Amino acid sequence: MSLKLANLERIYVGKTKDVYTYDEKSIVLHSKDSVTGWKVQNPDGTVTVVEDPGANEVIGEVAGIGLKNIISSVHYFKMFEAAGLSTAFLDADLTEKNILLKKAEKVGHGLECIVRFKAMGSILRTYPDYVKEGQELTDFFEVTTKHDAAGDPRISKEFLTNPDFGPAMTSNQYDDTKALCLKAAGIIKDDLAKHDLDLIDIKFEIGMVDDQIILIDEISAGIMRVFKNGKQFSEEELADFFVAQSA
Repeated sequence: MSLKLANLERIYVGKTKDVYTYDEKSIVLHSKDSVTGWKVQNPDGTVTVVEDPGANEVIGEVAGIGLKNIISSVHYFKMFEAAGLSTAFLDADLTEKNILLKKAEKVGHGLECIVRFKAMGSILRTYPDYVKEGQELTDFFEVTTKHDAAGDPRISKEFLTNPDFGPAMTSNQYDDTKALCLKAAGIIKDDLAKHDLDLIDIKFEIGMVDDQIILIDEISAGIMRVFKNGKQFSEEELADFFVAQSA
């Protein structure tokens, strides 16, 4: 399917993707070559740049990674649909680095759902007295806001479903969201494990269509942390792996 951006209205500019209106019921997501991470000021005055899919700062570009992210999105959305999971996926145009998705309603002011299989990254900074780096986690699910200035703080089920604050969703919708994200993460974890790759954590975005929670956005190297033999794959390495698997 041809999904050119000419004459389409851009409705969102993000760190790694832009979104355009396609028609009343669908949008086009354009994947950019940006990668996120953070910078560390060293004692000698130099700066070390660290890739981190959970970070809020664009640290540079990797040529071609936008297309690779669309390829991995198509691959996993099709796997999800084969497993009966609800997604926004409709079609894709690899030439234009675009993917056609159902237009979904925002949940609250926008949420990210994280599934963790091992403790790494922000969970160590949030709960330093309770978790150790690399600790195995069982069905660990958490939700954060999409608020860069506030550092994307965690938000509880009690808050999201409390009528005093909206609510953003019902208790049943929260439970459906958790079940959906755990199943999707499990599919990716099992798929990667076939190639001796270890999924550490992954973040999904969700939306609602006809009051049903679905997976939206993209399923790319930039939303997950993956290791092999104790070493983290860079976003580019993981994107290249996904392309090779889809060939």
